[in-house]
Amino acid sequence: MVLAERAALSPGDMESRWTTFLEEADLRGRVLEVAERYPELRSLEVPFNLIDRHNSELADAFLERPEMALRAAQEAIRQMIPEALSPSGPIRLRVTGLPHSRRTPIRLLRESHINRFLAIEGIVRRASEVRPQVVDAVFECAACRIHIHWPQEEGSLLFREPLECDKEQGGCGKPAGRTRFTLLPNESVYIDSQRLEIQENPESLKGGAHPEALPVVLTEDLVGQIVPGNRLVVNGTLKSVQRMTASRGGTTRSSVFDLVLLADSVEREDREYTDIPITDEDRRAIESLRGQSGLVERIVDSLAPSIRGMRTEKEAIALQLFGGIPKEQPDGVHIRGDIHVLLVGDPGVAKSQLLRWVASIAPRGVYTSGKGATAAGLTAAAVKDDFAGGRWTLEAGAMVLADGGSLMVDELDKMSPEDRSSMHEALESGTVSISKAGITATLRARCPVLAAANPKLGRFTSDKLPAEQIDLPPTLLSRFDVIFAILDRPDQDRDRSLAGEILTQHVEAEEREAIRASGMSPRRETYLPPFSPDFLRKYIAYAKQNVFPVMEATAHQKILDFFVSLRRQGEGEHKPVPITLRQVEGLVRLTEASARARLSPVASEEDADRAIRVMEHFLRTVVASEGNRLDIDVITVGVSSNKRDQISTLRQIMRQLEESTPEGFTPREVVEAAERQGMSRDRAQKLLDEMQRLNDIYSPRPGVLRLME
Repeated sequence: MVLAERAALSPGDMESRWTTFLEEADLRGRVLEVAERYPELRSLEVPFNLIDRHNSELADAFLERPEMALRAAQEAIRQMIPEALSPSGPIRLRVTGLPHSRRTPIRLLRESHINRFLAIEGIVRRASEVRPQVVDAVFECAACRIHIHWPQEEGSLLFREPLECDKEQGGCGKPAGRTRFTLLPNESVYIDSQRLEIQENPESLKGGAHPEALPVVLTEDLVGQIVPGNRLVVNGTLKSVQRMTASRGGTTRSSVFDLVLLADSVEREDREYTDIPITDEDRRAIESLRGQSGLVERIVDSLAPSIRGMRTEKEAIALQLFGGIPKEQPDGVHIRGDIHVLLVGDPGVAKSQLLRWVASIAPRGVYTSGKGATAAGLTAAAVKDDFAGGRWTLEAGAMVLADGGSLMVDELDKMSPEDRSSMHEALESGTVSISKAGITATLRARCPVLAAANPKLGRFTSDKLPAEQIDLPPTLLSRFDVIFAILDRPDQDRDRSLAGEILTQHVEAEEREAIRASGMSPRRETYLPPFSPDFLRKYIAYAKQNVFPVMEATAHQKILDFFVSLRRQGEGEHKPVPITLRQVEGLVRLTEASARARLSPVASEEDADRAIRVMEHFLRTVVASEGNRLDIDVITVGVSSNKRDQISTLRQIMRQLEESTPEGFTPREVVEAAERQGMSRDRAQKLLDEMQRLNDIYSPRPGVLRLME
């Protein structure tokens, strides 16, 4: 009953209450400032709790009848401005900071929300160009030549034409059926307008539900500030627009209406992880862990506890979730803080399950599979948007939607080379540059990437090094901080342990189902990880918001000594380069992430040791070449230093053979000459076959080879 009375305020009552509120809240000075700086400033921004604190009846009426309330507020502001400062256009009231009770998920919008003031949060999927929208259309009557003004309803989104030649404006009074009205564009009044489409945040979806979207209309000073990928809270009035369908007789009006949000204010949520609720109790529980020993190990134990093994890989993923510190150099160079991890493993080692688990625990985690991902789906697509008048607009892809979060890409090796190449820029600089359909834009994609792939032949073989069996281009591999080769090799003791743990998990799951069905008591205690998934998610978000470690001198020296000692192994003629400066940056990021995981403001020698241990595991298992020597060229170039020297030796042998036999040489002659120079026959034959496959040599006739010039 009280709400009904509050909502029934008349326009005059609302205007007087707005005037009183503006005076009591000491906002007159801000109103005059906006009037003086018009049109540079066009609106007055007011927090909703300020309105509610001064006049709760006005606040309730504003939520229930926003259009009337905003018109009354606009008139109250106009009356407050002296004649000498009167601006050329209206000053809008922008209400921000609505309570969470007014934040309605897009999928829960119903007819009861129409014409109410709501707050809708989501991520911008597409944004149209800024275009003029007529608010006061001027028409000329064909009968009397009088110009009449016909105001347009801002909320209807439909163009209204005169029904008659208005006598009050000096017209002849003839209805539209007896005269014709011509629109005069040059005399009409316009405002800037832009269309957005926001969709539900990925982390708010349950059970893999398809994200729903809502069109949003921005006007005047709200336009031109939003790009796809931005996370917003849009405060505005929910309107219904009748759906129109084309038919032979013209246009048919449907009984089904679409929903559109007319934005009054927009709040950017660019700060990472603010959408994860952390209560005071959570904060105290997290802070109580600060300084405890073995904290990182407990975090690693909490990562996908049902997936056994892969200890070092899980440690790297734990550090990836916390991430390093992004930096801006004085010259404008950006150094990313995101840590990219690639898992290449045999079938059945639970790579996909691990990625899905991390996607569920990572704040703002987005999961996609390479089998169903295209370049446009990963970065951004240019699409024709009917809502934007059939113009081309940008639609954000998975990497843009994961901005500020984490991206999991499964089956990376199944993507086409063209689609994979679209990831290069995002992995290195955290941006996506688009130049499609006349649209040139740069979107943000600041997210660590956790990818999984299978070896070239589906399973690692023993005749080649693991790095030679990773079927991904070096330009992509070099952008991952750490790469792990996960081999599934039979080992009786290890197999017994892993199989026993898996069987135990199944028994525990069966008992839980039996307990749920019949109420019987369990025969054993179920293993619980140190941290629950929900707590771990809040822990990561809290650390990324509040912990920004600085590296100690001891950690700095530790990384430096490790780098120099490895580089020393590459000194001398024909020795492979074991490590590059890219790995130094990776070590810094891993060290900072380790300190963050400990909630420490200082990255110590302990953190540097952990980063070096993870990096060494990557180098020893993937980068090691013949003779167990480290050769980073396997990743950065795609060909090991030793292999490159051997190919150079074969090419030199072929040139010498061509000088003596210009018509060509036989494979046997090449293999025998290579064997005399210390190369094994099998190795020479394999390299010869590879050179022929890569078209470095060709066969002019059977049994004869020639070198391509």
